[in-house]
Amino acid sequence: MLGRNQFEEWINASHKLYEIFEQRYDAYPLALRWVQQWQSFGRFIIEPREMTVISDLVHNFDCNAFRNLNNPFERNPLKWRPFSAKITERFKMFVANNLKKGECEDVGKGVALYLLTWNFQRFKEYFKCNEQFDIALYFTELGAFLKVKTTELKHFQERSLISDSVDDAEVRKLFGEMNMKLKALGRGHNEPVGTVKLLHIFAPQYFPLIDNSEAQALGLTDFEETLTINHYLIWMNELRTWLQKYADVIGKLEKQHISSILRLVDEGLYMMSTVKQKTRVADLGICGEG
Repeated sequence: MLGRNQFEEWINASHKLYEIFEQRYDAYPLALRWVQQWQSFGRFIIEPREMTVISDLVHNFDCNAFRNLNNPFERNPLKWRPFSAKITERFKMFVANNLKKGECEDVGKGVALYLLTWNFQRFKEYFKCNEQFDIALYFTELGAFLKVKTTELKHFQERSLISDSVDDAEVRKLFGEMNMKLKALGRGHNEPVGTVKLLHIFAPQYFPLIDNSEAQALGLTDFEETLTINHYLIWMNELRTWLQKYADVIGKLEKQHISSILRLVDEGLYMMSTVKQKTRVADLGICGEG
C-alpha cells in the first residue's frame, strides 16, 4: 500500500499527466458546473466563454479513439470509415443544435457532452443497431427522468464517501433505477458504466467513478466480466476504507487541484489502466516535426 507521501505524489503526478494529455478532450468540468447549477436553481447557464470550450471539444473529438480493432466490423476500413464519419457528423450536429449560450432547464443537455465523450463506446453501439438513433430524443428523455429524481440526487449530493457510510439499500435502488432508464433508452442492455458516470456527476463526493477496464485492473471483475451493482458496492466500501488512511492530506489535495478526491483517484486509475497510451504518443510531437 502507498505511504502518505507516495499517495500524494501519485495523485499529483497522475493529475499532471491527465492535464497534459486528456484535458483538451474532457467535458467533465462543464458538466459538473452545469449540474451543480441545475441542482441549486433548476437551470444552468452556458456562458459565452464556455462556447469556446465546447467548440474545442467538438474539434478534438476523434471517433477512432473508440475503435475496437477486435471487432470485425470496426476492423474493416471499408465499413468503419463511412460509419465513423456518419456518427461523428451526427455528434457535431447535436452539439451545434442543442448546446447554445444562455439559460437551459433541461439537465439532459447538461450531461450530454459529458456522456457522449466519456461513454461513446456505448453510443457507437446504439448507432450500429439503429442508424437513425436520435441523440436529441435520448437526452431529452434522460433529462425528464433526472428531473423526477431531483430529490434523491440532492440527497446524495450532500454526502461524502469518506465521512458517511455506504447505504447499500439506497445506492442499490438508485443505481437500479438509473440503469433501467439507460437500458430502455439504449439497446436493452445493462448500462453500469453510464450509470456510474451519471451518479458521480450528481454527487461527486459520494459516488466514485469506475469503468470496466479499471474494475478488471483492480481485481473487482474477471476478464471480460461487466460491472454490476454488487461490484460497485464493493468498490465504494473498499475505496472508502482505503481513502480514510489518507484523510489528513485529502483536503489539501482537493483544494490544490479544485477537484474531489474521487475524481482525482479516477484520473490516476484511468492513466494506469484505461488510456490507450499509444494514441497519445503522437501528441509528443517527436516525429514529423519540422
